[in-house]
Amino acid sequence: MKKVRITADAVLAIIKGIFEDEEINVHITDNSAPENWQGKKVNEILNVEYYTFKHRPISTQKIINKLLEDNRQVNCFESINRAFCLLSLGKIERLYSKDTDMVALSASLEYYIQTSKIKLLEYLIEDCNIATSGLRIPVEFGQETRKAVIFLGRPRVSDIQTSTPFGEAALVDVDVTIMFYPDVISYSEYTVNVAFSLGNERKSADIPLTSFSCVNAMTQDAVPYIEAKNKVGNINLSCANSFVMVFDGYNNDFINYLANRALSAEKQDNNQVFTITIKRGDDNSYTHEVIIKDHQMTVNADTGNETHTVTFLKRGLKNGIA
Repeated sequence: MKKVRITADAVLAIIKGIFEDEEINVHITDNSAPENWQGKKVNEILNVEYYTFKHRPISTQKIINKLLEDNRQVNCFESINRAFCLLSLGKIERLYSKDTDMVALSASLEYYIQTSKIKLLEYLIEDCNIATSGLRIPVEFGQETRKAVIFLGRPRVSDIQTSTPFGEAALVDVDVTIMFYPDVISYSEYTVNVAFSLGNERKSADIPLTSFSCVNAMTQDAVPYIEAKNKVGNINLSCANSFVMVFDGYNNDFINYLANRALSAEKQDNNQVFTITIKRGDDNSYTHEVIIKDHQMTVNADTGNETHTVTFLKRGLKNGIA
């Protein structure tokens, strides 16, 4: 695996990409926001010029020249509404390995922004943390792909300046922590949904997985080698699929039904069919009709959580009957 070079510009590109995500850079609909903000996107109102020590902010004159080149109307006061943000790298730690490229780094975002926009910046940072929490996000370094887990700290106001060319402005610091992992499929890229029938109603719910395993168990028959009949090899005759899932007892339709099914003294259908849909990454989805082989439910004093361990088997046929 080729090791990647970590630079401030590359890290800034990753963070700006997150800020521009359509789930984060949403249109403002808050009635308490100023009227001239309504219907505009968050980043449009923040109007932040991001830069590193290598690339300085664009001067006001260059903005005016660019407007003239684009045949747009020049507004001499347009730059007054701008804000600035410097990204600088802090500590970087690498895993010393010849075949694994894992990097942990800290960075800081130093905003110089109008005080009226601080609350909007807080919303932007919090929405980023909600959207990226626990996820490994694909990022590019030239021709190399890595996965990144990103944590943004709370905005901290370190200074307020009442008389600036931008009005009342504040210095706001945001700490950033990033973990870069190799490009491997991770826990966060697996989702499992279970659908089942409850009376005449069809219900489904996602499983909050703690762990998941899939086993393809083959049955073999001993047969002679093709070119050496005095020796014996094997061929696979059939394959049995099983899925083992461990999860906490969250309050959703499937888990509540599973707990009621396990604790109830009433007669149960041992061959009840469940439909599980397993998603691996963004593009791969697999659907199976299964039955429950075994189900263990445990309540732990140390964590206080109810936990479930369920083994699903692929449903088969007997005498042509499912």
